[in-house]
Amino acid sequence: MSSEDWKTYKKAEIEIKKDIIDEVHEFLTKVFNVYMIKMPPQLFKQMELVRDKLIPLTSKLDQDRFTEFCDIFSKVYRNIMTDKNVSNDVKNILNELASKTNSFFSSKGMQICVREIRHYGVRIYVSYNDKPLPDVTVVAEMEGRAIASSKTDTSGFAKLELPEGRYTVYVYKYLEGDRYIYEERSVSIPQESEISFELKEAKTLGEIERERGGKPLIKEVAHEESKPNYEE
Repeated sequence: MSSEDWKTYKKAEIEIKKDIIDEVHEFLTKVFNVYMIKMPPQLFKQMELVRDKLIPLTSKLDQDRFTEFCDIFSKVYRNIMTDKNVSNDVKNILNELASKTNSFFSSKGMQICVREIRHYGVRIYVSYNDKPLPDVTVVAEMEGRAIASSKTDTSGFAKLELPEGRYTVYVYKYLEGDRYIYEERSVSIPQESEISFELKEAKTLGEIERERGGKPLIKEVAHEESKPNYEE
């Protein structure tokens, strides 16, 4: 080879192509883990459950493993997004991660992994002896957790913003002595957008406890019941 040839000689570059497993691993380290460490400590355990199902996809991406990953991610996503104690900032972080997860796997020919939770306005009306009842505590509970709560206005109406799902809705108000307004009903959202409680009778605490089958009172009711009555 002449000296001129040496000047123009360039070593051939070897292109290393990433396969889908490499891309999943990169998504885990550069996307999922980055968002995961932004979550508050009390939610870290839940996110670890999701990551534990994502890690096997870095060695083999098949439908069964992908389905397991999506199932646990969807469950954790719903738990966090419907938790009243989680801030909107944290929920926005989780929404971003879910969106990036969907975009990544969709680009690899997989189905949408985490479905966005839509919220629906639910209108509740409470009356007692055919009259609108104001200042009634209204709570929507799912799997033992209070998802949303409100109070009725002077016209007996309250409004809750709820994601799609099946709930137990409670209405509660202390009247006097050992008499309370208390009623519960199972509802499906968004199929039911208006719920009416037209009550005729008050109940004692004992009757409420029997009606709940030994389940503890929801937090809002238990807290209100523990308040001292300064009006006596």
